[in-house]
Amino acid sequence: MVQAGWPAEIRHVPAEIRKYWTFREELTCSDGLLFKNTRLVVPHSLRADMSRVHEAHLGIVKCKERARDIMFWPHMAKQIEDVVLKCSVCNTFRRSNTKEPLICHDIPERAWAKVGVDLFHYEQGEYLLCVDYYSKYPEIAKLTGTTSKHVVTALKSMFARHGIPDEVVSDNGPQFGSAEFRTFAERWEFVHNTSSPGYPQSNGQSERAIQTIKSLLKKAQESQSDPYIALLEYRNSPLDGVKLSPAQLLMGRRLKTRLPTSVQLLKPQLFDKVHHRIKERQLKQKQYFDRGAKRLPLLIEGEKVRVQVKNKWKPAVVVGEHDKPRSVIIKTEDGNIYRRNRRHLMKTRELTFPQQSAEDMQDFDPVTSAPTETDQTLVPSPVTSPVTPMKTVVTPTVNPDVTVKRSRFGRLIRPPKRYSQ
Repeated sequence: MVQAGWPAEIRHVPAEIRKYWTFREELTCSDGLLFKNTRLVVPHSLRADMSRVHEAHLGIVKCKERARDIMFWPHMAKQIEDVVLKCSVCNTFRRSNTKEPLICHDIPERAWAKVGVDLFHYEQGEYLLCVDYYSKYPEIAKLTGTTSKHVVTALKSMFARHGIPDEVVSDNGPQFGSAEFRTFAERWEFVHNTSSPGYPQSNGQSERAIQTIKSLLKKAQESQSDPYIALLEYRNSPLDGVKLSPAQLLMGRRLKTRLPTSVQLLKPQLFDKVHHRIKERQLKQKQYFDRGAKRLPLLIEGEKVRVQVKNKWKPAVVVGEHDKPRSVIIKTEDGNIYRRNRRHLMKTRELTFPQQSAEDMQDFDPVTSAPTETDQTLVPSPVTSPVTPMKTVVTPTVNPDVTVKRSRFGRLIRPPKRYSQ
């Protein structure tokens, strides 16, 4: 057709080569090969071999630029993109997902109604921190051990001073997932909620308070000053945007320090519009955080995904949706079930996963790798509460004698019923 000349109208062109009509004037023949300008036009039978353009496992843009430089065929860019996205090696070492918009904790209407707890290590010692979500008032206790018994005893002492909170937020450490801690929550009548495993940001109030306390302790040690004085001054310092200190928000009064303060200022006071000011402070923090954030697409039950474990992405399948925001229940190839944050899951176009070695599966956090009765970070199998069933995709029964057709993304192509009769 190139040598004989193209017809005047496209309707006279054979259907199999109509895709070349729009750039027919750029096609030439040389030594029995077809070129588009200086680029070789690859026939359909050899296009599968051109996957070698991804031999070095470069990214989508680099592979496209490399291919466009020397070869051509219709829809080449789209097919190269599909090859790269299905590459198991590239998916294993993909970069982390972008952050999602911040979901703020609800601000309680009163002090000490909601607290966050966490453990931290400092100078060969273990400490428990408990911070109020309303006033940001921190309580610290040095622990002689890190078992549930030691944690419960320290929390009882704090709750005896300030009262029992309505809600306690923690990570998924074994101290907080044990039967002893569940019994403590039931007897003291508070709700215990946990953050997503491997996602400390959802317990950010405690994490940020730990950073502040550690900084105070380090500076006190370096200056050889009293760390308790540093803690007292921090509790007595006004919060940015609120103009009231944690002590004022929790106790309604300033704490007496070594700085000269009039007696009138030390008397208890009532404060108005505090909740509104705290809310404005939180919204301002959210605005800064959400810069560059992007929502990730929802996952469907049964969908193949990869879960981020350290610096690699391991194969998994979505089992269900957890009742906590952005928490998803997944099942790995070894049959274990995990709860993971959506940010640690990546949708994949791979039709099959490469076989994982036992060493690869050991990369999962041992605390959350095997379902136990005392670990609430995992959901036992069969999955029960707190998993919410996701919308399932009903697949009709396919006649084994009929050839199954799939799209290039691996989805089953189902023709209309009127054509199947």
